[in-house]
Amino acid sequence: MPAITVKTFAGERPKLDPRLLPNESASEAFGCHFDNGNLSALKIPLSTGVTLPSNTKSIYKHLNQHWFSWSKVVNTVPSPIADDQWQRVYFTGDGYPKVTNNAIFIGATMPAASYRLGVQSPETQISCSVSEGVDENEEGAEIDPNDDETRYYTHTYVTGQGEEGPPGEASLKVEIKYPDNPDTSVSLVLSPPNVNLSNITRRRIYRTATAGGSADYLLVAELPISQTNFIDNVQGDELGESLNTYDYEMPNENMIGLTSMANGILAGFFDSTVCFSEAYLPYAWPSDYQQTTEHDIVTMAALGNTLAVLTEGYPYLFSGVTPSAMSGQKLEFKQACVSARSAVIVNGSFIYASPDGLVALTSSGMTMLTEQIITREQWQEYDPHSIEAYYYEGRYLAYYGAALDKGFIFDPKTGDFRHFEHAADCGFNNLVDDTLYLCKNGELVKWGSGSTKMDYRWRSKDFEASDINFSCAMVKGVDVSLSGIKVYADEVEVLHLTPGEIPEMAFRLPTTRGDSWAFEVYGKGTVHSVSIATTMREVTA
Repeated sequence: MPAITVKTFAGERPKLDPRLLPNESASEAFGCHFDNGNLSALKIPLSTGVTLPSNTKSIYKHLNQHWFSWSKVVNTVPSPIADDQWQRVYFTGDGYPKVTNNAIFIGATMPAASYRLGVQSPETQISCSVSEGVDENEEGAEIDPNDDETRYYTHTYVTGQGEEGPPGEASLKVEIKYPDNPDTSVSLVLSPPNVNLSNITRRRIYRTATAGGSADYLLVAELPISQTNFIDNVQGDELGESLNTYDYEMPNENMIGLTSMANGILAGFFDSTVCFSEAYLPYAWPSDYQQTTEHDIVTMAALGNTLAVLTEGYPYLFSGVTPSAMSGQKLEFKQACVSARSAVIVNGSFIYASPDGLVALTSSGMTMLTEQIITREQWQEYDPHSIEAYYYEGRYLAYYGAALDKGFIFDPKTGDFRHFEHAADCGFNNLVDDTLYLCKNGELVKWGSGSTKMDYRWRSKDFEASDINFSCAMVKGVDVSLSGIKVYADEVEVLHLTPGEIPEMAFRLPTTRGDSWAFEVYGKGTVHSVSIATTMREVTA
């Protein structure tokens, strides 16, 4: 005799008609999960007791103890330098690119203060005047032109954290007749920075010198930034290291999307331009390292040595072990990213919302994950431009809608959807404690960590029958008394047992015949199986 038996449960596959779904799939799945194949209720997120500003739109947990928050969409990365004594954090999206450190970030709201990322070049040339001594060995004799020295001076700014910027414009030419005379000196007049947003505390002075047959700028002295005069009487053999910050430019003031790659490289973007920093020097962004895409960039993420770049058109992959050797590849896949915050790395794939559904990008190619699961028209109901998503235990957890008060979970392995009712303004995956933190109106909660359960609703597929009278049913599970069940024949409800009314044993159904049968389980109990049949023996077998 025919029977309906569901022993494992799964989520929705909206593209399929309810009658064509696999037996374990749902036509509706709200507030539930399917760990171990059972039907269980999701947990209401647990409050952490931490309160952030009510307008918070981005959060970041630093050193697993300090909660940073912003009222804007901000991308944050920790210092790529191992054991960084300053415990620096770099971020974009809050005006020009910024950096904060442990000397300034602690306050009632963190980061309490920050500096502009990068170090500017000096705006004003060094002014030089020569004071010549007399050549002691050639006093009164004709000057040997081969003893002359032609110098140029330049200078750089240095931050309180030792970050050195690019040099300013070279000084006018300085002619020295007696360079080896200890009484010969050059007086330098220095100008303070016009603007100091980067915590500039010092200045390094360099001058040209010839060594080993090649000319270079060598270090003369390092001075406090407040010092505006210096007498250079340093002998050539006392000069220091060469200037090596020629191309250490500040990042573009409009750069956003800050991302940490392998080998200490940071990446960001503005418009259709991809930017890379010097390795392990997050403040130095040479313009020679910039590359472009065909369309404006939406967001990016690192996949090992590869940078996945999503645009308003074609995606790109940029790969390389050094910032100067990055090569770009345009992917001929016509699926733009419609929401920057929809893009999340899940199980090694960069998953994002496109106009047609969810797309997975890896270093080896791209896949339309939901092509066989949801239609374009159904996908539009999720308002894909609004989606903000997070990684959670191998799944893609997303909020959508104008108020971000609707949610769904997509499992890339099983390919099914389930929905939930909860709201969030932003979130953060903390790898240290393997927790997804969410924030709504300043209240910080942990997803999946509470003890209170949501109310779930799971409706089965439509099981086709030919004028069958199913007369018996049985629900097995744990705390089944916390759940209710509805049974439908030809879309008409024929039985409704509310929570507490489901018997522990098999029970009778009203005498009804139908060509299409379905059932709906709701509540908070864990359900192992549901059986509907024509005889008691079949449902208890």
